[in-house]
Amino acid sequence: MFSLGKTRKLRIFFSSDIHGSDSCFKKLLMVPKVYKANLVIVGGDITGKALIPIISKGNGSFETYFLGEKININSIDKLNSLKEKIRAIGFYPYVTDERGAIELKENMKFAETVFEELIKESLYSWIKMADDILEKMNDTKFFIMPGNDDSYIVDKILLESKYIINPDEKVIEVDQNYKLFSLGVSNITPWHCPRDLSEEDILAKIEALLNGNLGEQLIFNIHVPPYGTHIDLAPKLDDELKPILKPGGEYEMVHVGSISVRKAIEKFQPKISFHGHIHESRGVDRIGSTLVFNPGSEYNIGVLRGVLVEVDEKRVRDYIFTQG
Repeated sequence: MFSLGKTRKLRIFFSSDIHGSDSCFKKLLMVPKVYKANLVIVGGDITGKALIPIISKGNGSFETYFLGEKININSIDKLNSLKEKIRAIGFYPYVTDERGAIELKENMKFAETVFEELIKESLYSWIKMADDILEKMNDTKFFIMPGNDDSYIVDKILLESKYIINPDEKVIEVDQNYKLFSLGVSNITPWHCPRDLSEEDILAKIEALLNGNLGEQLIFNIHVPPYGTHIDLAPKLDDELKPILKPGGEYEMVHVGSISVRKAIEKFQPKISFHGHIHESRGVDRIGSTLVFNPGSEYNIGVLRGVLVEVDEKRVRDYIFTQG
């Protein structure tokens, strides 16, 4: 059993892939209080994947499709409640009229502009919420970095927070014993996301950033997991990017992590290596002396998955996976 203990150690809470979920973000801000964590790390993919048009019918009523259901509402209170439900699971509500809904479908540039504005609105609201709460938690360090899915507008917005630190592509001293190395990219995915890089570029970036740093002092926070482990398994996709089913009805699973990240772990042997990216591959594995973690993600139902790890100056004392 995970023991809180009376001696103060470095207690790390790691989560990833919250993808715009207001529910998950609000729970993150409670982590220092609930789990007594003095280091909170969010390992990438913080923005949502889609917007939900809510069409104003012009007579005080609104219509939308949400989670496969047609919804009609006829009051502002119900509209606000619907918006909260949409944001809770990582989508962005967008109120428009019939003409605006048609333009979203037919004008890709317009849709991209609207989507980017909704991302900005959401992130700015998160930063305000976080700064109000973290101001009272002086003994907690709060790190949030973008992942491969996230637009580069995220970096600029995170800089405006007083208490959130974006650790991407940095080596940061977190206490007298450990430094945190963070990298938000991924190897190339079928969706060709903003921060997808070739394996060669990933390895070169890691080598350059870690020049002169000692592995036993390092904690890795790399969005994409290492290849060939328990934490990089995802459904194999066909040519239409649909999961392939085996004869028994189960998904055919394949390793999709980064070979370069594995090589880096094998070379530097950090104490711990935290990863996300593969939502369905929650678990722990070991590469040499390094424990590698992926807490998985269920942002789409508002569940915050994480892993809580306690370390002292020499070793990992204990860990436990969490969900809430």
